Formats: sequence, C-alpha cells, structure tokens
Amino acid sequence: MVGRGILGCFILCLSLASVCAVRGTLNSIKDLKGIQFGHTFPRHSLMLLHWLADNIHIDNNNKMRLNFNPTRGDYGFHFYGNRPPSLPILLPGSGSYYSLGNMNSFGSRGLPDYVTQRLYNSRGPESNMDRVVLRVREEESNPFIVDEVYVTQHYRRNENRGSAYDPANTYRVSFNLLTQIQRLICQNEIPRIYNVEINHNSLQELKNIWGHTPGLALLLAIVLSFTLPKVKGGCAQAVETQSDMEDKDNTLIKLELKTTDRGKARIIWSGIPKRLLDQGVMVVLHRNNNSDSKSELDRSSVGGQTSGSYNTSVPLNPGLQVRLHKVTYWWGLWSTIGEEIWRGSEFHDANREIPVDIIRHDASLQLFVKDGKACARLYVKKSFTAWKKTFNNSWVGFYSSHNKSMLNYNTWQWAVSFSMEKRSDLEDVPEYDIYVYNSSMVMSPGVQARFMLQRRSSEAARTLPWERVVLSATRPYQSGNTDEL
Repeated sequence: MVGRGILGCFILCLSLASVCAVRGTLNSIKDLKGIQFGHTFPRHSLMLLHWLADNIHIDNNNKMRLNFNPTRGDYGFHFYGNRPPSLPILLPGSGSYYSLGNMNSFGSRGLPDYVTQRLYNSRGPESNMDRVVLRVREEESNPFIVDEVYVTQHYRRNENRGSAYDPANTYRVSFNLLTQIQRLICQNEIPRIYNVEINHNSLQELKNIWGHTPGLALLLAIVLSFTLPKVKGGCAQAVETQSDMEDKDNTLIKLELKTTDRGKARIIWSGIPKRLLDQGVMVVLHRNNNSDSKSELDRSSVGGQTSGSYNTSVPLNPGLQVRLHKVTYWWGLWSTIGEEIWRGSEFHDANREIPVDIIRHDASLQLFVKDGKACARLYVKKSFTAWKKTFNNSWVGFYSSHNKSMLNYNTWQWAVSFSMEKRSDLEDVPEYDIYVYNSSMVMSPGVQARFMLQRRSSEAARTLPWERVVLSATRPYQSGNTDEL
C-alpha cells in the first residue's frame, strides 16, 4: 500500500508540474488578444492554426479526427516525444506528441503557400519560431485521435537558449477556438461576438491577398484589430509608408512550379504589379531556398506580362524555387539579374499530395518526382513486419492517365523490389519504414501510380493524377517501358 501511495503521489506531482508548464488555455479568438502568438511579422502561427482548423473534424464526443497522418510525417509533422519540458508529461499508453511548423523540414513543403509565404520572404530572427503540437492517440476504430492541441514557440535566436520550446509562450488550444476559426465566414456578426470593429479597408486588403482561403482574412483582421491603435470611430488603423504599400503589392505575387510534358520545370507567375512591370522584372529558377542569388539554373523575362508561364530546360526536382528579380540593364546592350523582389515556395516532390492508404494494410503509396521522372514511395508501418510476405505478388504501376486500364501501364515494379529511402529527416518518422522506386517514365500532367495486390487484379490504392489533370481519353498514349507481368 505504501508503495502504491508513493507511486500515486509521484504521478500526481509529475502531472501538476507539467500542467504548470503550460501558460493557459485559449478558449476563444478573443484570447488571442494580449499574447505574442501571431501578432508580428513574419510569424506564421496564425496560418498554422487556421490550416489545422481547416483540416480536422471535431465529432460529437469532442474528439478531433484528422484527414492526414501526423505519425507518417505528413506536412512536416514529426515525433516530439512524451516528456517535453514545456508540455504535460505523457504516461505510457496515453499517446505521443507530434509537432508542426518547422519550415526547414522536408515535409513542410507540402503546406499551402499561405502558411509558408512569409517564411520564404523574411530573414528576421522571429521567422520559423512557431509550432503547433498535437497529442495523438491510436484506437482500433480510428488510429488518429487528437485530444489536446498546443501552440508554442522556440526561444528567440538572440536569447541563446537552444532549440527548446518556451514555456512562457506555450498555450493549450481548446476545440472551441478551432471551431470558431472553422466558422469564420460571415463578417456581420464579428463586432457582437468578438467586441472588435474591423477596419474595412484593412479587411479588403487582406481579402485581396488571402481571399482564396475561406475565413483566413477575417481571422487576420480580428487579430490585427487587437494590435493596431484606435482612431476616432473605434476602428483600428495603421499609418502606411510607401514601403508598406509596396510590400502589400508584393504579397499578391504568386510564383509556382508545374511540370511540362517532358518532365521539365515549368514556371508560372501571376499578380505582378504594374509598377514592377514598368521597371522590368524576370523570373529566376534556383535549386532551393538556400541557393546563392547568383547560382541560377534558368531565367526568363516576364515580357511585361502580369501573368504567364515559361518552360525551362531543368528537370523537375524537389526543392526547386522560383524567385522574382528586377532586371539590371547595362548601357542598353545586355541585362543581368538585379535586386530580388519575391520568392515562391520550394517545390514539394509529391506536388503537395499526401500518401494514399493501401486498403486493409498498414501501408500507403505516394507518387513523387525526381530528375523529371515519375517515382513511387511506399510507407510501411514498422509493426507490419510481414509486409514482404503479404506483398510478395504486389506491384506498383505507372500510368499516363487515370482512365488507363490496369494492364495499360507505362512501366511497373514489384513492391518488394523497392529500395529503402535514405534521408536525414526520417528519424522524425520513427513509426514507418519508407521505400522508393525511381522509374524511367517521364513525369507529365495526369500521371498516376496504382498499387496492385496481385498480378492481374485487386487494386488496393491509386494516387490522384499528377496536378489533378483529367486527360482526354482520345489523347495519344506515349508508350515507354511496357514489360509484361
């Protein structure tokens, strides 16, 4: 009895100590007032919180259901352990923590532009500080139950306190707050519910930038009203400089990468303001976000067009990035790359698509690109120890279109012949082994991978068509490797 009592006291002390590490609970959007979370550029915390609210479902039992798999590393989630100093300690069997928000991680490239854009276009000490942390439990009926959500941040770089999270800026997020964010679609009720008056000019500017993401402009407008000084009439307002207005113009710029029919990187741009077109600008392709500004892979003038595209000669690869530069003219004879204006996101090798589950098995399939070729990735849960025996006759086919029949593949490979993937970040996904196959098929719009359990039947998974383009059934089929099974 004495031993049990001591153990019980020990567990209670651990629980109380860990609860004290959390600053408080954010129950409403109103609670975002008065805390540092998301109030300053280039912090991406509000974007992360909005993205999470947009990708969950809270059921009648107040349990959060996910449409992604954090244990697999989707969107850059990584295992954070069970005994972090800034969060409640988790006892065995009570779940694990998974963290989201490190923009330097491989998987974070899969997050939408509105989450990552600020990070790519700032170099300040407060960039890449914020994190969202989920407590994930596994159940038989649903393997991913989330019953706790936290927002936190790393210590500032100039504090020299390492990479730990800051307990003074760690908060629990209630499901009520996430539900409020999900329902932010109507402006009319905001003054009554949140006791704020939104500056309509500011809101319209936010809608111009973030209007394609429902509710985001309203969330940012509400939080902005918490931080800006009040003027006569009650609305928050900021004094804008010429530089501020130019920065807002720049946020309308969109730079992205697609594929050509030959597996090369295709640059697409839009939203370039007239003031920049009048000065002369060009799009420049770089290897990744860390590339030196002078080490371009390809470039092209935008030709005075606010939107357009350019087919490069560079094979499509993960990490590629488009940047917009001014053009520097030399005595009217030639031009070179001038001042950098804006950066797009680094290209995600799976085109921002997460893996698809293989039916009735603890494994999943993902289509990705490398060196302009279609490749496939198998995620196999480590507890699925008999996967090679189970998948002994299973194969992955690559198809030029979603409407091709099972045997009308371009090329294929046995599942057990995939090779173990080697990446430095895979230690952040401890529950899975990952295998890859690099095919000889050129990546192009519409390409699809399928997982077949048997030689001539039993399709168990298919990826979305690359770039989600539905090709016409009458389009000529370009045959490559067509080895028979």
